[in-house]
Amino acid sequence: MKKLTLIIMILGIIIITNAQIKENELKLPPKIEEMVVTKLKNEPVENFYRYGIKNEEQFEKLQLGRPIREYIITDKDTLMPQGWRVPVMYEGKALFLAQVSARDAWFSTPGMGEGIHHYERKDLMGILMVNLPGLGEYFYIRRENNDVFVQVFDFATRQYFKNEYSLSEIISLRNRVLELRAVNTKESRKEIDEIFGTNQVHENDIFDTNFPQKHELKMTPEITEMLVTDIYWSFINDSDWNLSNFGITNRAQLENLQLGKPIPEYMIDIDNEKLIFIGRWHVPVMSDGEPLFTAKVSKWGEDEQYSYRGASSGGKTRHNYKHQDLIIGYIQRATPGMDYYIIRREHKDVFVQVIDPATRENFKNEYSFSEFINLLKK
Repeated sequence: MKKLTLIIMILGIIIITNAQIKENELKLPPKIEEMVVTKLKNEPVENFYRYGIKNEEQFEKLQLGRPIREYIITDKDTLMPQGWRVPVMYEGKALFLAQVSARDAWFSTPGMGEGIHHYERKDLMGILMVNLPGLGEYFYIRRENNDVFVQVFDFATRQYFKNEYSLSEIISLRNRVLELRAVNTKESRKEIDEIFGTNQVHENDIFDTNFPQKHELKMTPEITEMLVTDIYWSFINDSDWNLSNFGITNRAQLENLQLGKPIPEYMIDIDNEKLIFIGRWHVPVMSDGEPLFTAKVSKWGEDEQYSYRGASSGGKTRHNYKHQDLIIGYIQRATPGMDYYIIRREHKDVFVQVIDPATRENFKNEYSFSEFINLLKK
């Protein structure tokens, strides 16, 4: 392999005005930078096909973008750096992230639909991680000399970049959630569910994702190639035991994958009695016509990119369902542990429980929409 040349691209000069962040925290230390470069050079080019690298020539021309510091909140309610995220670029376009600690580096796509292009915002100071369900991840930006924390994903509305907070507000939310979790009553859990989604993002900041009104996903050659490549590389090095969990009995099956019709996933707004599309599809995966598992595909960002978001087992179970060709939607965990398919039969929408918890039978219980809503309200 030819020598890999990696260039640090400094995009804009950031003026440090806040005491929370020191100027040297925005620079990748030379030893850490060298570690990232070495890690890239020592990985086979095939490991990066899933990120859009198609050949060795492209791989040799990768560049590192502007490092972004990752932070957590300490017990003393101050920000503490714990690593970096560095966009990896090709011809000026960010393809994937190097996630870097003081001792190691690993590579991944951005999580939760945040959009890798947002890492080149000149006002992006860092990424704040709050290790509590419902709080999660925030973009740390500076607006008019004030620090603003924009939540990447709002679990209540399934929207990206919807809520913004000050650091003190996040700390108050964290403390309140910890108090409510310690109590662990029906009322405290309800308050936790209602505690998010109150602060709306400034319209000139990171834009909210508007999910499409029509929920059909057309499997273009580009999307198909991306998905098949990602599936292959996510499974090929797994243990035989893990492969068996997804119906894969021979690694050769991964060489000839076929994809079925995407099934849109919804959540239920019980109060308003409506379905909300969450921007994700479940795509049946087969090999030589044999059903294996289901791949998850998400659409995110204002440039409407698609990405592979993991897989779930049970492909054979769905394939054996007598009405599988009528499936038009999927609802995951509408009630604890309970999943449902939506089928359209004789011009009516029917909600079918995947497994009956009492009898362990598949697809036994069917409901109309009104019956389904009443079931959930109970």
